[in-house]
Amino acid sequence: MKLLIIDDEKSIRLSLQVGLKKLGVEIFTAASGEEGLDLFEKTKPDIAIIDIKLPGIDGIEVLRRIRKDNKSCIILMITYISEVRLAVEAMKLGAHDYFTKPFNIEEIKESIENHVHYIKKKQELGKEKDDNFTEIIGISKQIDGVRDIVNKVSQMPYNTFILIQGESGTGKEIIAKAIHYNGVRKSKPYVALNCAAIPQNLQESELFGYEKGAFSDAKTSKKGLIEEAHGGTLFLDEIGDMDILLQAKLLRVLQEKRFRRLGGVKEIAFDATIIAATNKNLLEEIKAGNFREDLYYRLNVVPVYTTPLRERSEDISFLIESFIDYYNHELNKSIRGFTDKALEVCKAYEWKGNVRELKNVIERIMIFQENEWVDVEDLPPNIIADKSIPDTVVLANANLEAVEMETVSRALKQNDWNITKTALELGISRLTLRRKIEKYSITK
Repeated sequence: MKLLIIDDEKSIRLSLQVGLKKLGVEIFTAASGEEGLDLFEKTKPDIAIIDIKLPGIDGIEVLRRIRKDNKSCIILMITYISEVRLAVEAMKLGAHDYFTKPFNIEEIKESIENHVHYIKKKQELGKEKDDNFTEIIGISKQIDGVRDIVNKVSQMPYNTFILIQGESGTGKEIIAKAIHYNGVRKSKPYVALNCAAIPQNLQESELFGYEKGAFSDAKTSKKGLIEEAHGGTLFLDEIGDMDILLQAKLLRVLQEKRFRRLGGVKEIAFDATIIAATNKNLLEEIKAGNFREDLYYRLNVVPVYTTPLRERSEDISFLIESFIDYYNHELNKSIRGFTDKALEVCKAYEWKGNVRELKNVIERIMIFQENEWVDVEDLPPNIIADKSIPDTVVLANANLEAVEMETVSRALKQNDWNITKTALELGISRLTLRRKIEKYSITK
């Protein structure tokens, strides 16, 4: 982890170095904007602390140049109280936070610790470059439980059977990829078959492959997905839609770990982790005669249940932040996030399509969004019109906003613009307080 400090005051550079040394980060320092930009290019830091007032190129311009090519670095600004207006401008340009001089080193240390923890977590659960692994995002107890299973199963030295059950769009394939790419099998094949997307009469040949001449169109031999997954992971999505006769053949392969291609006589060894997923209630499907009970118990060695998004609304803001980061990069935009009211609306919405629906909504918003903050009026009409959302959440009340502005302004003045103390007094986070300062253009 790398940290860059850009400040022309030597005493401040030294105090920050000493105060932050125990965090275990590699620290670099620069005394001017030009030197800072040069060092930023050479070291590629994860976090940068930049003084707004610098000789030569000032801190605002340094921030602007960094943000032009780098959207991921955590940037914290330092300024005097009399220059808070410039700090607000810096926040609009992409700074994450700012601190006023004379600052409390413990306050900065706490902020850096939080950002270091966040970056390490993203690195631990980060995406592979080919997008084979997707991060499991959220802080809910349900997500923590899933994450715990993923961490344990992915490190198993032997192959096992995992059954993921949950509504459509809850991230079942994400979990399957996380199990594979987060552990001992990540260098081995990951092969997926969507049983609902392939006609039942073609599922067998896709799964087992075939020899030349096995049927009229078999001009050459072809490996099946089972064979391709040997040594790695086979993901059987929507297993509840697999043909009942094929289920019997699959069960035999899973038990004997050997199979034959269609039209073949040679038995081929097979061993892989099997992950199956479904949005159906398999116990009900068993009663209806649509799913084999013995296959169910063979697959259900490690059960994983995905919770609907409407039952873990505390994860929504984290998912939104992740999707915004992703589409900012994809669309070359600099959208900063959702306003508090827009977040409230999203948390109250039912999300029947779960995470998949949320991602699609964010993509649609990002394509057309021009303002740096997404507000209620930027949300799709069906979300705003949802009857489950109270009108008080959707409709902005000018009088309430005036009261809020006055309350925030008074608290800031009473606490001499100490952001941490004011945020604690108001019962909100520092970031939320920054947003309100920007929203109401509050100045000292």
